[in-house]
Amino acid sequence: MSTTTFPTKQIRMGIIGLGLIAEYHMRSLHTISGVSIVAVSDVNPHRLQAIGEQLQLPTSKRYAHYEALIRDPEVDAILSLTPNDVHFDIIRIALEKHKAVLAEKPLTLTWEEADRLKKLYTANPVPVLVHYKHRYGAAFQYTKQLLDEQKLGKIYNIQFRYLMDAFAPYRQHPYTWRHNLAKAGSGVVGDTASHIIDLARFLVGEFKSVAALLHTITPERLDPITGLPVKVDVEDLAAFHGIIGDNTVGTFITHKNAIGIRHDIEVDIYGELGTLHASLNNPESIRIVLRDLEHPGAEYESWAVPAIYNHTAYEDFVELARGKSVDRAPLFEDGYKNQWVLEKILQSWKENGRLVEMSGCEGSR
Repeated sequence: MSTTTFPTKQIRMGIIGLGLIAEYHMRSLHTISGVSIVAVSDVNPHRLQAIGEQLQLPTSKRYAHYEALIRDPEVDAILSLTPNDVHFDIIRIALEKHKAVLAEKPLTLTWEEADRLKKLYTANPVPVLVHYKHRYGAAFQYTKQLLDEQKLGKIYNIQFRYLMDAFAPYRQHPYTWRHNLAKAGSGVVGDTASHIIDLARFLVGEFKSVAALLHTITPERLDPITGLPVKVDVEDLAAFHGIIGDNTVGTFITHKNAIGIRHDIEVDIYGELGTLHASLNNPESIRIVLRDLEHPGAEYESWAVPAIYNHTAYEDFVELARGKSVDRAPLFEDGYKNQWVLEKILQSWKENGRLVEMSGCEGSR
């Protein structure tokens, strides 16, 4: 008996935004069978030339403007790695040309842009995966499995810490677009808080309310070109709390001034049956304690994370671009709901940190 093997659909990828992080993304794409990078775009002609030569692309496939790349009929899917102020336009054109997009977070610069995209997406849906990459952390995926299995029972409180030391004073990190409100829309709220918002939604459900305290630790940074100080007009620390899912209290803090913590996300989950701790930097195990009347003295144990949780956002995106479905991936709707939470965090801070209800967004009701 003979069997027929159908060839895997080849995906021709275009990359928009060629900053240093692009090389990490390219290495990841190169590990996926049936994917080729066929076009690139960047406003910096030197980066455009360097990456174009590295990938051995003809000059006709090195685009100074992203719109020309998106409209290229020989590009099937888009990897967007740009500052926040052009997220909307890139996704808008991709929707128009019906091309799959792996979009950097946050979905858009503002809530108004996200709401406009939602209308366009509803009318003309295409595969959109928002790059909340930490959802793919193996320990967090296993945590999701354990919560689905009700290992902790009803969840009372979930606490997130997303900390790093990239902006600590001793590093003298220069002024970048991330410190510019017009380019970024916010500081760590859209940059790092959006990741732990996504994880909280993934693990326990939708936000019902939120109250925020935002702060700028370093009010000026040096321009890397002129060497002169430039005012930072976004926050570089965010602390917020609210009600999530089935009456769970969520507490969150994120900043990049944590000396000694290069880059880590930690979550502690407290439920009626026990407590669980998971960390981005420990993908191989979680710590858990389960106590009941029969085991009142139970202590924390380390549970190994199953090896099944080893896929990536890139693999899911390629499957989406091939017309297949994927499980647990952060799709357009996740980016849209996340943007609403960001909007309410910013609103809360503008209103002196009051508790703001999440009503008003179709996806958050």
